[in-house]
Amino acid sequence: MSNNGFILDFLINYDETWCNMLGIFNPYLDPYDYNWSKSVPMYDILAYEKYPKYNFVYDKLWIAKSCGMECGELKNLHKRDVEYPIFIKPRWGHKTASSKGCYKINKYEDALQYMDDDDMMWSEFIDAKEGMTDFILLNGEIKWQMTLEYSDTQKGFIDDWKSISMKHQPPESVINWVHAHMAGYSGILNVQYRSDKIIEISLRPARGGSYLKSCNNANIINNINSVIDFNTWDETIEDKMNYKPFYSFKCYTKAPIIYLLPQYALDTIMYLFNSKSFYEYYFEPSGKVGMVFFQFYHSDFDQGSKAKSFMETLIFSLQMFFILWFAIFIYFFMNGKKLESYKTIFIIVIFLFCTQIFNPLTTFYSKFKTQKQQLF
Repeated sequence: MSNNGFILDFLINYDETWCNMLGIFNPYLDPYDYNWSKSVPMYDILAYEKYPKYNFVYDKLWIAKSCGMECGELKNLHKRDVEYPIFIKPRWGHKTASSKGCYKINKYEDALQYMDDDDMMWSEFIDAKEGMTDFILLNGEIKWQMTLEYSDTQKGFIDDWKSISMKHQPPESVINWVHAHMAGYSGILNVQYRSDKIIEISLRPARGGSYLKSCNNANIINNINSVIDFNTWDETIEDKMNYKPFYSFKCYTKAPIIYLLPQYALDTIMYLFNSKSFYEYYFEPSGKVGMVFFQFYHSDFDQGSKAKSFMETLIFSLQMFFILWFAIFIYFFMNGKKLESYKTIFIIVIFLFCTQIFNPLTTFYSKFKTQKQQLF
């Protein structure tokens, strides 16, 4: 197993213990009387290792070619090869996450700085709204699907919100691709696409299965678990796998994130805004500056939009608060000011800063990994 896989396994195994010890809410476990089977992979690196026969889907260059797109390895791109703009991104889906390393390239010269990376690829630029579907397959047959439609507004390549409804359907071309290339596969297939062109595929559910669990229907989870564990599908409950529509909101900031609200504070805010049971710190970079830091689900679009605006304002203000005070403390130290003269405010600020420890272990790992990707 890879180092990343080992770290993830360790954090997943001990996260529940950590949350119970501190008495904090774990959004992946606490709101539900039912849960995922331990055999369901929730991360790409684990899914890649679990399904060696089908992990070819993590090669985004192969995916692009299979959809008939103009594409190739970035290092082999020549000035007159393509019509601009083009889109460049990391080739291997199990090695990177979110929109890290993804850029729209308007001319050849803009691509030169990325050509030394052997793992980068290019493809034609698709000027269309993104969509996503979680397919459930049994021996290559599509048994069920959940499709998410993305907002027209974006921060870079990151959507502001998603709509989740049983009325949404994936493009016919995507369904045809699944039938053609996933023969014999049993499990979850997450497919992301723009227009009718597939851009990325994973062998695990979107967002750790939180969209599926937020349907609040045990039949959905139990039937998927049966596919993974026993390679069976219960058709007697198939017509009972319905759910009410809801929305997923992402909160975004341009401030460098050094402080996270403790889980208790998040619980209170989400309760006041009447959100759905699932909400979490979720980190996704938007270029070199700016990052998604929080995701939550809501049944009402207008109320969810207000909650999103509140969280974005609050988290920005808190980063500025701590950065200002740390700058003041450094100034005092550099100028030889005695600690006794500002001891009280120093203790208060440090105490408040340390309250962020009241969060799941995986939150800190996810933030560190995303900030590392953004910087390097």
